[in-house]
Amino acid sequence: MSDVLGVGIIGSGWITRAHALGIRTLPHLESLGRPVRITMLAGRDRERGQAMAQRLEVERFTTDWHELVEDPAVDLVANLTAVGGHREATEAAFALGKPVLCEKPLGVDRFESRAMADAAAAAASAGVQAACGFNYRFIPAMRLAREIVLSGRLGRILQFRALYLQDYAVVGSRRQNGSQAVTDYAHIVDFLRYLGCEADAVQATSAKLTDGGPDVEDAYVAAVDLRGGGLASLEASRVARGWKGRQVVEVNGTLGSLWWDMEDLNRLHVFYAADEVDGTGGFRDVLVTQPDHPTLGPWWPAGHTIGWEHGFIHEWHDFASAVIEGRPIPAHQASFEDGYQAAVICDAILTSAREGRRVAIDEMTGIAAAGSAS
Repeated sequence: MSDVLGVGIIGSGWITRAHALGIRTLPHLESLGRPVRITMLAGRDRERGQAMAQRLEVERFTTDWHELVEDPAVDLVANLTAVGGHREATEAAFALGKPVLCEKPLGVDRFESRAMADAAAAAASAGVQAACGFNYRFIPAMRLAREIVLSGRLGRILQFRALYLQDYAVVGSRRQNGSQAVTDYAHIVDFLRYLGCEADAVQATSAKLTDGGPDVEDAYVAAVDLRGGGLASLEASRVARGWKGRQVVEVNGTLGSLWWDMEDLNRLHVFYAADEVDGTGGFRDVLVTQPDHPTLGPWWPAGHTIGWEHGFIHEWHDFASAVIEGRPIPAHQASFEDGYQAAVICDAILTSAREGRRVAIDEMTGIAAAGSAS
């Protein structure tokens, strides 16, 4: 075994740069015991892929992902290509005993995601790790939000709401690749479960609001019944003119509430009903920069903010640590099972919008189970 943990990256889009920055910044945190290096990059387009490899100072490039997965210098695979290329390369890596961090959405639908989660579970029995790339789980304010919700300090959760707004479909800032708004914005679907809620049923509507291009929805709104009672709302759009990446998440419980805005990502707004007894009611404006806040110990003195890209650094630190130490990924990191659960909710939203009816989550999981067994 080499002293270096070699990472092979499949994909040459902009998200590759974000992950590469995360990998290359790992030495700024605590030592992992082994250096982590990008040893190879694979991309379908030779010109674009070679340019990316050169930009990232990766010496070896191939247009064949098989070559990358099978290379002895690749110990771990980062599958960052479009979702249609996730399953085959990921399962090939598992077959060789190689851990995989696969970008979201995990599979093209719940059927493929179920098969990939099953493959990950089989690999885990042999000590091979897998993670799904929901990077917003690693923003310190979101980590703190999760800790607060799971601690019970907000009481029983009554309502959850999340929105994700962009305008790239009407300003032409990104190439239309046929992806759907529901799965494009799966981060807010994952937030639902990350913050302690489970979906029971979905009622949704969606619409294509642009002319030309792929025949897929540009926006959707979904009402979600939560298990055990409670209600959630999810809304996403890529035609919200003026918004470039607006994500807002709010949780309301019997004892308090919290909300977070990605455009001010270092702040978490928290309300505790008990504060009103003391005459100090209102939302606390928590600047999440203290050394004892999640993931911030190795960074800067209190009050010095960090950025969006740090989520990828934290994501890779936790995944690489698990691989190097030979242990499961931490509970706050998205597993392939989490990727599958997000796919189930996404498929329920799409089915509800298409058929104009309320869709139970159990209906989706039953169909998925039957489909994966056939």
